Amino acid sequence: MKTDRGVNLTTGSTIAAIDMGSNSFHILIAEMTHSHWQPCYVAERKVQLAAGSEGGVLQLASQERALQCLQEFKQILSRYGAVPIHIVATASLRGMRNAGEFCEQVQCLLGVTPEIVSGEEEAELVYLGVCSEMASFSAGQLVVDIGGGSTELAFGETESMLRGRSVAVGCLSYLRYFPEGRLTKLDFDAAYGAARREFDRAVAELAVPPLMRVVGCSGTLLAVEQVLVAQGKHCAGIYRADLRRLVRDLQGFSHLDSVIFVGLPEDRQSIFASGLAIVLALFDALNIEQMTVSERGLREGILERCYLAARAD
Repeated sequence: MKTDRGVNLTTGSTIAAIDMGSNSFHILIAEMTHSHWQPCYVAERKVQLAAGSEGGVLQLASQERALQCLQEFKQILSRYGAVPIHIVATASLRGMRNAGEFCEQVQCLLGVTPEIVSGEEEAELVYLGVCSEMASFSAGQLVVDIGGGSTELAFGETESMLRGRSVAVGCLSYLRYFPEGRLTKLDFDAAYGAARREFDRAVAELAVPPLMRVVGCSGTLLAVEQVLVAQGKHCAGIYRADLRRLVRDLQGFSHLDSVIFVGLPEDRQSIFASGLAIVLALFDALNIEQMTVSERGLREGILERCYLAARAD
């Protein structure tokens, strides 16, 4: 079998996917089995490649953090021998005027040029990744990925996406609503309102049915779920009533860096308020009470795309 990039895949061979997101970089190394692929190594690193790039230019410090992370990934990959690598960049590089120069540095380091996917392509990869672990499909499911620079909404009724949208709403880019890290109710409401307007438009364009399963993925949603589980609300998932209580609790903090909740990873501290505003806006735009959270996402979607393409050959 060959992948979509022409790499032969056989049982026992190894393949790697790297997701260069706006906030975090992810790596997934997997071994091909006779029926699918099996994860061997999974890791996430906070990079914030898109930090300070509101003017459409990647900052030098951000590029240095990214290349340092990729150097670490290269060392990890060396343990597995000659591994074909698939690198995908999302809103982190879309529209950046110096994206080409940065991609050249990545190519020199890893020997692979990153694929900068469109918003709809990103939504499709996320959908593939999340649905790759689903045993069955309901009448319809909406898969949501809240990233650092954008949010992807993907609707489908089987393992294939029918419609997808990418919305310019992300936990890193929305830090602009919290100037100098200030955290007030007015700041939170401004972030919520901006996200809600974007999501209302996207949901109307997607024309999603009211009765459907909603599955979320990404570090933002996992962080919210971890905090709620630590509070003893539920053993899994996110519920709208709990979100609203969490928003009230957030008002006890005056600065983003002072936000502390049991279960909240330290590297999510500064972007938790913006992420929470986005999550609540999404729940309200969809008018849903509950969301399941998956640990899978874009990186699994990259491998799933490779596997499906190879199987079709």
